[in-house]
Amino acid sequence: MTSPARPLAVASSDPEILAAVREAAKVAADAVTEVREFTTREELELARDFEGQLVLDPALLAPESVHEWTLSFLRQARALVWVLTRGDVDDADGLARFVGAQGALAAPPVAQDLADRLASPFGVPSIRPEPLQPDDSGLARGLDAILSGREPSERESFLAGITVSDTGLYAPDYWRHRLDEEFKRSNRFRFPLGLVSLSFDGEVDGETLMEIAGVILLDTRDVDIVAQFDPRTFVALLPHTGPAGTRLFAERVHQALGKRSLRDLLDEPLEWQSAVALSPDPSVPTSSAFLSLVLPNPEEQPV
Repeated sequence: MTSPARPLAVASSDPEILAAVREAAKVAADAVTEVREFTTREELELARDFEGQLVLDPALLAPESVHEWTLSFLRQARALVWVLTRGDVDDADGLARFVGAQGALAAPPVAQDLADRLASPFGVPSIRPEPLQPDDSGLARGLDAILSGREPSERESFLAGITVSDTGLYAPDYWRHRLDEEFKRSNRFRFPLGLVSLSFDGEVDGETLMEIAGVILLDTRDVDIVAQFDPRTFVALLPHTGPAGTRLFAERVHQALGKRSLRDLLDEPLEWQSAVALSPDPSVPTSSAFLSLVLPNPEEQPV
């Protein structure tokens, strides 16, 4: 399972940052189709229709808040944004994800690290040590330890066990496991957790399912967990994502699916419904109750 190839843009006037992003694009190879550089605020503002991945230097936006700008930008552009920081990466990462960005990286970025993120398959969590806060990446490190040193065929076999090859989404059983883990972590450490469902009426063929999955994954960060819950419903779990980022994700994917003019087996247009839920919430005691906020029958057996 490979990441879809996308354009990469960098918004910065810092020569060191520009050079690092160029090098990362070379290392990421086929994951990057082109590299664009916005070296002034004016150039960046003219690119609000950009679709791809954006490495954003807050210095280019000063004195405006980079988080306010990112939230506004993501309401218009179908892009994945990496926010650079010259301060504490852990603090910046949480704020970046809260407004719907992919995450935060130290400025200037390490080319190999950025390349790994650009080229990583959807659903494979990136490993970010978090020594100054409760460790919420144990499962990701455990997965990496299991795969470390294995031959490519063994790695692919393991990944095949937790993903659905036709769509590239997580297997439903694994998704339910991650839902339970992330819900407990959210309540224990008070980390924000978003949950989104996207559903339609009717029946569709395999090719349409693959197209739907592709649209959803284009707006998915490498820490997000997406699955097809049943034949008509897709679910996305968004760790470290607050109310604004969760609703923004739902709006963007809903609109993108609507623009595709997808049709069911009776050649009727698909009508989409979306719902969101947020954790922690003291009125929601279990992960099943959390799921019931976005699904009418969460206990039904998923596909």
